[in-house]
Amino acid sequence: MKRIILLIAVIGLFSSCNKDNPENNLEPIPAKDYMQLEIGNYWVYHRHMVDTNKMSIDEIDSLVITGDTSINGKQYFKKTSYLQGGTSYLRDSNGYLVNHLGEILFSDHDFGTVLRTDSIGPGLAVAEYSMIEGDTTIDVPSGSYKALDFRGTVTAIDPNYPHGINYTYYFYADGFGMIKSSTYFFMAPHLRIEQELLEFGNVLE
Repeated sequence: MKRIILLIAVIGLFSSCNKDNPENNLEPIPAKDYMQLEIGNYWVYHRHMVDTNKMSIDEIDSLVITGDTSINGKQYFKKTSYLQGGTSYLRDSNGYLVNHLGEILFSDHDFGTVLRTDSIGPGLAVAEYSMIEGDTTIDVPSGSYKALDFRGTVTAIDPNYPHGINYTYYFYADGFGMIKSSTYFFMAPHLRIEQELLEFGNVLE
C-alpha cells in the first residue's frame, strides 16, 4: 500500500514538473505572412499623385482576391483592381511573391539580391528590384506599420538623362500585405503616384 501511495506521489510530482515547464506551455509562433493570398481578402487604397507636395489625383481603389486558378500546374490567386480594371495572378513560391509570368514582386527573406530586372523604354532605363534589409516604419491612413521595402533602383541608359538614379518603393507589412507604393514618371521624377492603405479585411468573414 505504501509503495502504491509513493508511486502515485512520484507520478504526481513528475506531472507537476511537466506542467510547470514553460517549454511545454509555449503557443506556436505563427509564420509571418506579408502576402495575404486568401480568397476574399481585400485592400482599399487612397491613390494620389504628388507634385511638389500638391495632390492632383485623388481617388480610391479596391483590390480583391476573387478566386484561384491553376496555371502550368501551379495554384495562383486572382487579384482584381476595381478602379483600374486590371487583374493579376499571384502565388507564394517559398517566400517569394511571384506572378504568372515568373516575375518576383516581393520576398520575405532574400535581402540584397537583385530579384528582378525590368527594361524601361525602349532604351530608356533599367530597373533593378531588391529587398532592403530591416523594418521601416510607414504611416498610412489605416495606421503605423513595420514594413519591408521591395525597392526598384532605376538607372537611365542615356548618360545625358538629367534626373540621375531614382527609386520606386513597395512596402509590405506582416498580416496586411502591401500597405504603400510609390512610383514616378521617368521623364518627370517630381511627379509620384502613391497608394496608401485605407482598409484591409476579408469579405467572407
